[in-house]
Amino acid sequence: MMAADFRRSDLIEIQRSNLRALLRHLHREHGTWIAVAHKLGFRRSFVLAFCDGTELGNMALARSIARAVGLSLDDALAGKAPPRKAPALVLVAPPKRKGGAS
Repeated sequence: MMAADFRRSDLIEIQRSNLRALLRHLHREHGTWIAVAHKLGFRRSFVLAFCDGTELGNMALARSIARAVGLSLDDALAGKAPPRKAPALVLVAPPKRKGGAS
């Protein structure tokens, strides 16, 4: 008889894959896994274990990821891309004039 894997998750593999893609997006946006974990409200070790597949995740994590990227839970699970942010506005100093009076 084969040993059964009793770990359970409410998520199917394609949903986990979509959520991992959103986590990578958050990591690019925030720069560190600690910042991502803080935004999600989960321990960094749990987030990383989910990313590398050793943790199956759960709906609470899925909801947190969806909220963090600005998507509905259904859209996040379906693999929709997060909404694009407007580019940051940069204030530019007016050019300096050369020469004297005209």
